[in-house]
Amino acid sequence: MGILESPALYPHLLKHGFWLLLGLIIALPSHAEKGAHLWYDEDGNAVYSQFAPQGSKPSEIVKPPPPPAESPEVAQERLRQQLQRFEDNREDQELADEKATQAKLEADQARERCAIAREQLELLNGPARRLFRNSDGTVSRLNEEQRQDKRAEMEKIIATDCG
Repeated sequence: MGILESPALYPHLLKHGFWLLLGLIIALPSHAEKGAHLWYDEDGNAVYSQFAPQGSKPSEIVKPPPPPAESPEVAQERLRQQLQRFEDNREDQELADEKATQAKLEADQARERCAIAREQLELLNGPARRLFRNSDGTVSRLNEEQRQDKRAEMEKIIATDCG
């Protein structure tokens, strides 16, 4: 009959095994806090170990890095917030770009209306009974009342678009 086959030894093994395991659990973190041994092997490669090298090889104790300042959940939430701010800023930039493009288009159209209105006003201030091209492409002569209405319309366009 082997030593492990004896039922009388089980309580003894459990009791001492428990204390041995508890001792290891307590000792390992304190040993890890001391750091790791660093030395270089024959090929010049860095070796990290919790035990000092055998023989007369010199080693130094390297402290482990400090634990993270914040929990992973807090870091993940902070990252999520940063990503949200980035996305918000990107959307804001797109809207600003669209508004700038629209404003440039409107400014170009206003300059074009201004140039046409000035040209038309110059013609309207010229000799009477001149032929004028209508907006639909037809050509007609304007009577004095129509000419004055057209002149007022062009002056209004110039006042708003040529500012």
